[in-house]
Amino acid sequence: MSRRSAPDPAELVTDPGVLDATPTLEVFDHRAAAAVGGVAVVPHRGRWRDARKQGVEARGWFDDNLGEKFTQAVVHLQKGRAATEQGLAEAWSRLRHRGRLLLVGGNQLGVKSAVKRLTSVIGVEPEIVANRARSRVAVWPKNDAPITPPEIPPIRVVEAGNAMVLHSAPGVFSADDLDPGTALLLGHLDHCPAPERVFDPGCGLGVLGLTALRRWADASAVLADVDQRAANCARRNADGLGVAHRCEVAWWDAVTEAPPLARCDLVLLNPPFHTGVPVDLQPARAIFAAVDEVLAPGGRALIVANRTLPWERDLREIGRLRLLDDRRGYKVLELSR
Repeated sequence: MSRRSAPDPAELVTDPGVLDATPTLEVFDHRAAAAVGGVAVVPHRGRWRDARKQGVEARGWFDDNLGEKFTQAVVHLQKGRAATEQGLAEAWSRLRHRGRLLLVGGNQLGVKSAVKRLTSVIGVEPEIVANRARSRVAVWPKNDAPITPPEIPPIRVVEAGNAMVLHSAPGVFSADDLDPGTALLLGHLDHCPAPERVFDPGCGLGVLGLTALRRWADASAVLADVDQRAANCARRNADGLGVAHRCEVAWWDAVTEAPPLARCDLVLLNPPFHTGVPVDLQPARAIFAAVDEVLAPGGRALIVANRTLPWERDLREIGRLRLLDDRRGYKVLELSR
């Protein structure tokens, strides 16, 4: 007998009595905007595409063209506290006075603690308008209390004696420090011949691809990420490092879209394995399929991953595979045509 999947807390927005019948600003999902109209801010490319297919006006992230302020805003609790706080601050600033701010989330992500924190900021006890399936929806009226977005300081990356400073944002992978797996992979760039075209899928801030552009002055690169916030950071960082003329940044979902380039001779990859909280191997396998499509004969890919992740079978179907490193809980694999 199969185990039933846990209910999605986002489903609570369609419970009776949760939403007013007025257009809403929704952050990190689109079900409320689909139900009553409005705008959904959905940084995940695949979910943004789903929203658009349903006729929802969807944005990848906030911009200055959202129009008049809203009387209702819905924010879905995220795994990362800073990402949730960023979404709340953006939504709060776009609410009319006495408008409704709704926070939706499950116990697994700590919705009770999030409600307490937000209550201490706003200074008003919320109304709980839905409470089921280990999830809840809390509502506060908009007042003059300030909700300030979190500050994420830039991170400093040193490779081969060269330092670069990269700007980050809440919700982006490894936003506040260099990921140890990425750091381990950077130590193996010395073994790579100078490439002409680099592909960094799942680029995050752009650490791998931008390091390659700094190391090899004649190379060009395509950096891609499923998260619009990450793509924005990578684009800003490329510009700040003076390599934007050799760098394309794509907001790209490997699961649903074709690769954003035709050919490359070097792939640098720290593949994702989470979609929210659960382990999800599909995005990484979709990226591997894209690598198979674009990696030129004679090209190579360097992949870093948690030691326990089962990528070897997938990668051996693409080309020759060897283990370059295995320490501190990570492995570095070299794939060659």
